[in-house]
Amino acid sequence: MTSKTISVTEDVYNLLRKMKLPGESFGKTINRLCRYKTSVSLRLWAESSKGWSDLSSDEVAMLKDTIETIRTTLRFQEVDLD
Repeated sequence: MTSKTISVTEDVYNLLRKMKLPGESFGKTINRLCRYKTSVSLRLWAESSKGWSDLSSDEVAMLKDTIETIRTTLRFQEVDLD
């Protein structure tokens, strides 16, 4: 497997360090966070949660709008490195 070196600020490093599980490498931590903490998985979780059944239609609409805002504003652009 090929590896790449990345640079992050000390603040980002400290946040990432707090997210690490015991015995987990930084690479595995980043993989876990990026793979499972996506806007799509958040939307699917919100739509399938039984605990949301008591929300009004206005509250559901507000949550969906918020999720869509997060999805569109936190999108990363792919960069061609070749």
